[in-house]
Amino acid sequence: MFKDENVMHVDTPVTLPNLPGMFVRSLFTVARKDQEAAEANVLNAEFRAPAFPAELVQRYHDAFGGFISPIPLTLIYCLAQRVHLAQMLGEHFPWPAPGLVHVSNRIEQLLPLDPDEGFHLKASIQVPARGPNVSPRRLRPVFIVEFWQSEQHVATCVSQYQVMPKQPERPRKPKETKIVDAPNGDWHCMNTWQLDAQTSRSYARLSGDFNPIHLHPFLSRWFGFDQPIIHGMYMSARAQAEIERSMKRPITAIDVTFKRPVELPANVSLWYCQTDDNTGKYQVCGAEDNLQRLEGTVTWAV
Repeated sequence: MFKDENVMHVDTPVTLPNLPGMFVRSLFTVARKDQEAAEANVLNAEFRAPAFPAELVQRYHDAFGGFISPIPLTLIYCLAQRVHLAQMLGEHFPWPAPGLVHVSNRIEQLLPLDPDEGFHLKASIQVPARGPNVSPRRLRPVFIVEFWQSEQHVATCVSQYQVMPKQPERPRKPKETKIVDAPNGDWHCMNTWQLDAQTSRSYARLSGDFNPIHLHPFLSRWFGFDQPIIHGMYMSARAQAEIERSMKRPITAIDVTFKRPVELPANVSLWYCQTDDNTGKYQVCGAEDNLQRLEGTVTWAV
């Protein structure tokens, strides 16, 4: 339950900071302590941001290939992520910014986006209750970003993160070695991708997401991963591009739940199932073991 008296209001939008400066500042948040008990609350903020540069949009299209959408939904997420980081740097956000793990995301386009117009971004974080008696599994803040143009609500991004406490001495769990059956029935394999460390670095430069769990083995181990893990939204973007290319239609809503981290290097396969005229399901599985790494749905405009 999120109480009204714990809502922090921000009335005047500010210019959304650039990523390089925020990334440097985020390193200083590792000193934050999160054991102090506190009730759930909501943190609100508003930002202004310019239109996506045409050169960035073109590089994004070129990086994935196949997008039908002029401004892909997963590119919209990249701007939402800047909002997330700006809010994480605020004094009222209780956890270190590095090491937060993205566990689910939904992006929905409500109206056509004007590629030449900037955005008014209305953001909120639903911060869960915390303290020494709260299970770490419950530490999942939810970030909501509304995109507005010309006083019209054009898109919404909802993201959930898991707070990962630093545990450098935590015993490593053995990797899963089981093999399961490939998806069957109406599912079909659209493509298989080979992912390596360079994939993650290239996407970091494109998206601005330089979270160390994606880039450096030493720091990824600090947060419980033997190797760097690929950005979940990289795979969601690749899924969106592949599905749009195959269906020849722009997707207006895409959601994803990240089931297992994908440690690099890895081979993964995209599976797709059409559910009706306007919706479909997709999942990304290990190419060798068929274990599900992520799953989600896509929607087209009626």
